[in-house]
Amino acid sequence: MIQSVQLHNFGPIENLAWSNIGPINMVISPNALGKTFLLKALYTAIRTLETYRCEDEPSSLSTILAQKLSRTFLCDKIGDLVTKEPTRTYFNHLLLYTVTS
Repeated sequence: MIQSVQLHNFGPIENLAWSNIGPINMVISPNALGKTFLLKALYTAIRTLETYRCEDEPSSLSTILAQKLSRTFLCDKIGDLVTKEPTRTYFNHLLLYTVTS
């Protein structure tokens, strides 16, 4: 299970630190502010680790991650996913909740 997430200058996400993640979580924000981007980033990280652990002749973790990022985000260069605009505030409107019983 994912225990925490940290993303910096990744797509629309300028800075995200999310800890104490539970089995059920909610991500809430207005449209086009990075919810899907966050979910794709989490999916990519999980699939990268699964592939790395399951391969008979494993490639390097960074090679697998680069391949997964390219396929998941459909980008020509991995560098296209890096945010180059330091003044954006898109992700300030994203609310992250962990659902507890």
